[in-house]
Amino acid sequence: MHPRRISPRWFAPFLFLAIGAALAQPGPAGRATSGEPPGLRHTRIYGVASTKNFTNINQNDARAALKVWFDVLAQQRGFILDSKVDILDNVAGIRERLQSHSVDLLIMAITDYFALESSGLVVPLLTDARSPQGGALDSYLLLARPSSGATTVASLRAKNILVFSRGSGKAGAAWLDVLLSNEKLGRAASFFASVKSPDKAQACILPLFFGTVDACVVDEINLNLAKEMNPQLGQLRVLARSRPIIESVIATPVEPHPYQNELIDAMLSLHHDPRGRQLLMVFKTDHIVRIQPGDLDSARELWRDYYRLPGASPNRPPGPVSAGESSQADRGKERY
Repeated sequence: MHPRRISPRWFAPFLFLAIGAALAQPGPAGRATSGEPPGLRHTRIYGVASTKNFTNINQNDARAALKVWFDVLAQQRGFILDSKVDILDNVAGIRERLQSHSVDLLIMAITDYFALESSGLVVPLLTDARSPQGGALDSYLLLARPSSGATTVASLRAKNILVFSRGSGKAGAAWLDVLLSNEKLGRAASFFASVKSPDKAQACILPLFFGTVDACVVDEINLNLAKEMNPQLGQLRVLARSRPIIESVIATPVEPHPYQNELIDAMLSLHHDPRGRQLLMVFKTDHIVRIQPGDLDSARELWRDYYRLPGASPNRPPGPVSAGESSQADRGKERY
């Protein structure tokens, strides 16, 4: 098992650790079989994760690591476990698993959840929080250097920008396009001289600080972490801020399961356990929290507005598009 090969993007691995003794279904008799220590219960947990939860890793390695960690914690909590982890690359596959009742837990990007929300098959329960002081919601920021003289979004025309998004759902890129549309500035590919999308937040923030690019989009939590290491980054100017959004969802099928309350308690208390805290640190998450009423509204609004843009589609992730393609989509839309 090679935990460091698992992307820190999202929190699927430690989630499966936390639920080993939770959302499960009893075996035929619920009793230990011959040769097993007394008191162990037989349980089942079949989990499904979307490919959007993983970046730059081998999916077989991710699946194996999730299952091993999952099984180990189950044993520690007194379960003999029948477990399976599937990583699916489309919402249709997730829907089929829900309809066939062959999944107990779902780990999804927020866009996947929204695609399934109206089906009545799935219930959002939890999400991750990366700051001990705050909840799960996080804003994206459009930043510029004070020395650049940029004071408005419009003043960045024909400049070079880096756009970081926390997950492969590309929420940062989607927000930037919505922001430009609201300002009547067209799409990012035609408005900026260049748009690039680094995989790490620091690869967005530091080039801006040192003046090799003119602007960047980054989430506020990563910026605050960077400022703790280098307070001078506080000099960067915030030109725009998104509404705080959630980007990930832990959900269950709508049908109740025997150990659902135990599942929730195990995940919510993971950060109180030394081993749990270590896992959370590996995956750059502080703790798991409940999704509160209204928490999904801002993300729902963002993606609704993005999909209304010319050329945008749920089947096509946000990000740089060719200048010609963007110009054609924006023709007649720009007003300066």
